[in-house]
Amino acid sequence: MKIQRLNEALASKIAAGEVIERPASAVKELVENSLDAKSESIAVELEQGGIRCIVVRDNGEGMDDDDLLVCVERHATSKITREPDLDRIATLGFRGEALASIAAVSRMRIISRPRGTEEAHEVRVVAQAVDGPFPAARAPGTTVEARELFFNLPARARFLGTPRTEFLHANRAIRRLALARPAVSWSLTHGGKSVLEAPQVGNLLDRIGQLYGAEVARAMIPVDVSREDISVSGFISRPDLKRGNRRDQLFCVNGRPVSDRGLSYVLASAYHGILRRGSYPLAVICIDLPLEQVEVNVHPRKEEIRFAEPRRVQETLNRALQGALASRYVVSPLLAPHKAQPPVERTKASISPLELRAKAGIRRTAHEAEKVRVGNERRVIGQLLRTYLLVERSDGLEIVDQHIAHERILFERLRKQSQCGEVARQQFLLPVRVELSFESAALVASSREQLERVGIILEEFGGGTFLFREYPSLLAEAQSRHGFQELAERIAALLEQGEEVRDVLFDRLLGELACGAAIKAGARMPLEEQQALVDQLMQLENPYTCPHGRRIIFTVPKEDLDRRFQRT
Repeated sequence: MKIQRLNEALASKIAAGEVIERPASAVKELVENSLDAKSESIAVELEQGGIRCIVVRDNGEGMDDDDLLVCVERHATSKITREPDLDRIATLGFRGEALASIAAVSRMRIISRPRGTEEAHEVRVVAQAVDGPFPAARAPGTTVEARELFFNLPARARFLGTPRTEFLHANRAIRRLALARPAVSWSLTHGGKSVLEAPQVGNLLDRIGQLYGAEVARAMIPVDVSREDISVSGFISRPDLKRGNRRDQLFCVNGRPVSDRGLSYVLASAYHGILRRGSYPLAVICIDLPLEQVEVNVHPRKEEIRFAEPRRVQETLNRALQGALASRYVVSPLLAPHKAQPPVERTKASISPLELRAKAGIRRTAHEAEKVRVGNERRVIGQLLRTYLLVERSDGLEIVDQHIAHERILFERLRKQSQCGEVARQQFLLPVRVELSFESAALVASSREQLERVGIILEEFGGGTFLFREYPSLLAEAQSRHGFQELAERIAALLEQGEEVRDVLFDRLLGELACGAAIKAGARMPLEEQQALVDQLMQLENPYTCPHGRRIIFTVPKEDLDRRFQRT
């Protein structure tokens, strides 16, 4: 007989390999158990990145001596009891595999004391051989210690990274969970040195400030939308705050950090035309929906999920992101945070009637409300260095880059026309001739129909020569001044990368065309044109960044001006 039943020890090691990939996996599972035990404080200690030792201490509900004996067995859990419970999983853990898997590949010690009792107990487990329980001493809660991870599984141990690499993975796992649970206090030490101290805070933004710093927290945009039974909340970064990878993007579904390609795609699409390719925003996004609408029993590590109605979730997320990126939170302050100066006393005569009414808590009259509304409208007061427009508001000053503002306006108009298939074209009286290499010419010739949909009509003349006969009318005049040879070569280069022309033009080429046709820095503009440009800009869904991600507007709040002139 060829087929043999595996012995229990070997089967446990194989099962452990699915759950515990590296020290970070063990840290994540142990910390999730602490969170499910309703802990308010969690401390993690690592040695050699967790390879030598992992210790997790919490102040959760704790376990009695009977629970200690059972908790290290496979498929033993307090999270679910009946099959219908799988349809409404509210805890991070539920499979009953984590402690058993860690115990199968380490030397484990667990000390626990239930809340409301005076006795603590300890068990020791080496390769699933349980010793105990013994009387022990500790405050209510649980301590789990796992030493020499994979000591009995050398094949897995050989593939671990350096202690530094393993620590970075564990550190990232803890920070993700800390972001997901701001109301929990966290600490992390590595090699006896404190790496993270994050006391419990009242909101997510404060936790972001703890982990990333105050400057990052100030550059985050709030996200908050509810639609029927789905709510989306959290923070995303302004376009000027970006990263070179997606590591600082976190999605939490019903409090569970997850990896989901659909959600990541929606986030990337929201920044389409705002960030350059290869740049990624920071994001901490929490999605809450009924438990029965989420399937979490997909993979032993519980990071992958499935939605019952993924399109509805993605549409709600997209609406939340689009609203956030079209808000004034996108605008960056021009002046750096300033150290507060001693307040300068103001006489009663210097305080306006509206301020006196506000201080007294009296509601404004309709006439006064109208004055405030009108005062909040933008009034262009002039041009600075023939490059920047100075815009007055009742709450301060805005500085607008005239070139980038015009670029965004042209880009949005051209994109709308292209999406509707109604790009207005201008026919050249004398076609413009360009010459391309043999390879480039073949690529352009094969994409003429796609180019036509975005307003570019090319005629193949033979021998690598093309004639530009029609071009988007919004850009034709400016492009004629810059020439078409470089444009044709850019189109060919994009085609050579194997990308869909229509998508590429949306993402890059349309932005470059709009940039070439926009009002240049140094160009003098009459005041009426300045005001018209600002008015058109503010009618756009996103008036704050250009298609390449550059900021269009900086603000100087009135409070900053008052403080710097010591008028507060």
